Amino acid sequence: MHTLITIFLVLLISYDAKSSEIEDPPYGIRFGQKFNASEHKTIQRRGNVRSVILKTANRPDDTEELRAEICDDYGLQIITWRSHIRSLASASASHNEILKEFEKKYGAPRINRKSAFWTSSNFQIVVKIRSKNNTHQNQIRYFGPRNKPCFNKLIAHQQELERAPRKPK
Repeated sequence: MHTLITIFLVLLISYDAKSSEIEDPPYGIRFGQKFNASEHKTIQRRGNVRSVILKTANRPDDTEELRAEICDDYGLQIITWRSHIRSLASASASHNEILKEFEKKYGAPRINRKSAFWTSSNFQIVVKIRSKNNTHQNQIRYFGPRNKPCFNKLIAHQQELERAPRKPK
């Protein structure tokens, strides 16, 4: 009986600790996943990064776009989900629902300029309302553990392009 109680307590403690930690990324994705032309359609290439449309059935019903940034050296490092375009009132209501759901899973976020941030050792999450030309979308971005070195390499590549002499037309 004593062993059974000990096992129950260990499971309860490990469940409690895990529930506040950000788990695996969503949509059946793995950070570090490499680019595969049969799985992903490249929509843009910038230096060491390919932006791709993710093909997965594991996505919310109101998905307008699900894309990823795949680094040559570090694999998939950024996932961006965007909802269908909606009114500001509808986007605000949806934003509040997303915040409630994520607070239950990950605890209280850090808020900066109406964006909510959660951080763990595995990845970061940023939730916001994306507004452009009087259109509004909910957006969730997941940043992988190797995002920073990938981004630094991209910035170095872009700076190199800016310094290169331009060819006459």
